[in-house]
Parts: sequence; C-alpha cells; structure tokens
Amino acid sequence: MPLIAEIMIAVCLLIGTFFIVVTAIGLLRLPDIFCRMHAAGKAGTLGIVMVILGAIIFFAIDHPNVAFRGFLAIFFQFLTTPAATHLLARASYVREYPLSERTTVDELQQHMPSRPDIPYGEE
Repeated sequence: MPLIAEIMIAVCLLIGTFFIVVTAIGLLRLPDIFCRMHAAGKAGTLGIVMVILGAIIFFAIDHPNVAFRGFLAIFFQFLTTPAATHLLARASYVREYPLSERTTVDELQQHMPSRPDIPYGEE
C-alpha cells in the first residue's frame, strides 16, 4: 500500500475518532436532550463519515466494489440522521421534556403547541 494512502487512512480515522469522542463527551455533559441531539447529529455524523471514508480508502485498493458500498453508507447516514434527530426533538418537545434551566427563550412555543391535545392557539 502506498505511503500516501496510509497517511490518508490514518488522518481519516483519527479525525473520525476525535469527532466520535466529542460526541460521547457532548452526550454526557450537555444539559438537556435537545443539546445532546445536536451533538449526536452533527459531530457523530461527521465522525462516522470519516471512519467510513478511511475504510473506503483502505479496502478500495483491492476491492473496488467496497467504495460504492461505503459511499452508499455515507449517503444514507446524511439522509437519515437529520430526520431522526428532528423527529426525536419534536417528540421530546410535544411530550414536554424539561428544558435546561439555562434555556431562557422557547421560540418553538409560538409555532407549535407543546401538547397535541390542546388545539393550536389556545394555550
């Protein structure tokens, strides 16, 4: 394997590992579910994509079909993660999951009722 490929693999894996560790720290340290989902959605996705990219570079030299599968995995990661975090945030808000005490403004309250059994505009 060429030296440049090994360096690219190592860089991708190190960057991916860094972002996955940042995600884990964010999930442990951030105050409420909405902040935690932000950490998981942004840094987690980037970390996974970098690890998959490193695997693509490693295996594509001997097995070219792995690159196609890897890029499909990256595509589906970018496709599903934002939708999943949006649905989790919306469900948490509707179920009135408590916000952090540091949260001072609830901008979503004027656009969406917090409980589905109360008609919009009658809160």
